[in-house]
Amino acid sequence: MSDLKRSRRLSRPLDDLPGLFDFVDISRDDIAGNIITRQIERKTISDGEIPDLDQSKIKPRHAMRFMSFGSGSSGNCAYIGTSRSGILIDAGIEGKFVTDQLLHNGIDASAIKGIILTHDHSDHVKYAYSLLRYNRHMNLYCTPKTLNGLLRRHSISRRIKDYHTPIYKEFPFEIDDLTITPFEVSHDGTDNVGFSIEAAGLRLVVVTDTGYITERADYYMRMADALMIEANYDAEMLRHGPYPEHLKARIASETGHLDNADTAAYLARIASPKLKDVMLCHLSHDNNCPEIAIDTVKNAIQSTGIKVADQSSEDGLHLSALPRFATSRMFIFHNPEYDQPNNAD
Repeated sequence: MSDLKRSRRLSRPLDDLPGLFDFVDISRDDIAGNIITRQIERKTISDGEIPDLDQSKIKPRHAMRFMSFGSGSSGNCAYIGTSRSGILIDAGIEGKFVTDQLLHNGIDASAIKGIILTHDHSDHVKYAYSLLRYNRHMNLYCTPKTLNGLLRRHSISRRIKDYHTPIYKEFPFEIDDLTITPFEVSHDGTDNVGFSIEAAGLRLVVVTDTGYITERADYYMRMADALMIEANYDAEMLRHGPYPEHLKARIASETGHLDNADTAAYLARIASPKLKDVMLCHLSHDNNCPEIAIDTVKNAIQSTGIKVADQSSEDGLHLSALPRFATSRMFIFHNPEYDQPNNAD
């Protein structure tokens, strides 16, 4: 009997039955309609009215995630990614610390596709080879000149070339969800670049280690939703500080670093409702402090009428200074217009 039951044909074709996600007209007097009607009635009676969803409690599927593991002449490395994968910006922080911090934030090293280098100074490249060696799925993305400078300046294994993928200024390239465009900045490294990084309907622009704002850096920063920009030193602290004169001159030159006042004046020129987050980076340990840098930039931006958010309010531009020796919080950048059904994965 059971065999007969299994072999019986349905009384109507499968094409006539509703699919799992099909809309069903429950007014129809048929088997499927009656079952669904009774299920809805039971839920209504037992649970009452179904409340509206609190949209503020829903985490966006499409977002850009960013965190820094250290920012300054003692070492630089940051992460940027999406829910799928990410990359590291520079590799001047010990690799195990970086991967442990990522894991602590729910990101496995297998999701990191590579390292993009801004230039070849030690505080940006010191741990590049060890990171690649212990994470062989990663690639190294830098210009050919930067790679040559890295090999020339540092005692790094030439096997690092096995991981190298060449990139070129003003030529966008893709790493999974990220579209990255390198551009010219002014520093005394080899073939220095900044990066414009697009994902999830947003653009994060990275400009660190530059003596002045180049024309191409200005072009990309004016389109940024989030910005990681250098505020290296306070001019008075540098002038009266302990550094030898030749080092002071190098830092203050057009191939050196940006001071707080220059960064503040530039941000005041480009600040707009589009720019939501500014993260000050590469603050000097001896010639700056986060409070001075933030106050200088905040005052300049607010003088233009743009509000800077504070602890009592989330409204306005979010301004922070990345820690020199520690990991920052995880920043989540979200474009509400992008997180729509037509942009689903």
